[in-house]
Amino acid sequence: MIIIGKCPYLQGLQFYNPVNGTFISSIDYKLQHHVTSGEFFSLKYQPGIFIYCLDESTSIFAPKFNIYSKVYVHSHSPPPIATVIGIPTYNTPDVYTVTFKDGSISEYTSDMLSLAPSSPITSTTTILPTWIKGGATATLFLNSMPAPRHGTLSQDEDGSWLFFPGKSTSGIILPDLSASCQSLMDTGQLFRGHTKFRNVYDARNQISLRTMVLRHVSAHGLSSLIAPTSLKSHNSMNSLDKATWDSAYDEEYDGLVSLPTWEVVSEADFKQLSKGKRALPTMAIATIKYDAFNKPKRQNTGLLFLGTSITIPGPKWTLQHQSCHN
Repeated sequence: MIIIGKCPYLQGLQFYNPVNGTFISSIDYKLQHHVTSGEFFSLKYQPGIFIYCLDESTSIFAPKFNIYSKVYVHSHSPPPIATVIGIPTYNTPDVYTVTFKDGSISEYTSDMLSLAPSSPITSTTTILPTWIKGGATATLFLNSMPAPRHGTLSQDEDGSWLFFPGKSTSGIILPDLSASCQSLMDTGQLFRGHTKFRNVYDARNQISLRTMVLRHVSAHGLSSLIAPTSLKSHNSMNSLDKATWDSAYDEEYDGLVSLPTWEVVSEADFKQLSKGKRALPTMAIATIKYDAFNKPKRQNTGLLFLGTSITIPGPKWTLQHQSCHN
């Protein structure tokens, strides 16, 4: 890679790759005057100036969390574990980029993170809510159950918990309830008392909306800051940019599918339903989101559908109604 100067589009440097003849911009590198280079990069650019790579071993400040370290993210309770994949830079001195187990990527300041142990400690001695006791009425709707059930709780002599639906004498085992009870209640699988089934379904829908995770695809590393405007321009991109935009599209699609709003139909069902009707046109809009410093932060693809035209009586009045769902 050969540095050719400052990038005209963002506050970073522009490089030339002589292997494939491409230009790449990056905000992860700085020219540091009168600063000795790190142990990995000792190439002198010109007298008095050294090329300087910002990472945890050559940075002039020591990051609180190193690359690939495991951290707790204190945005939810209990805090999920994530892996650090990006450390602070000079322009964002306290922002870490982390990736979660499901592949989603987010940015957090250091006060939202804490170092996780290399081997997470699981505890089985948590305190149960006071209403959890033998003979207590409850409503159970495990993810493996087709419908919620009313019943009672019971504890065996060995300390294991069971749920007996209705008047049934066959119980459903609740493994390690002392450790999983709070999680079951938070995810709408266990309710106190005989809760109305309508309220149970409403609670599950609200939890689904609240816990839906959208993966933010980072725009760092794009060789072109021009978003694709058609499939033709998308397919003409280099393989790395094309794969990144595909990930942004998958982010939007998976987010829509996870909403309890849509019903997926087969192509045959669609053709049957659309007989004599015209389906609303859809399109995908690709954009690049910028941060407060006007630097590319993440890519976004919005799936939109447009309403039809409504003609109002009169010679010149036509109302164009557009709806955006993303």
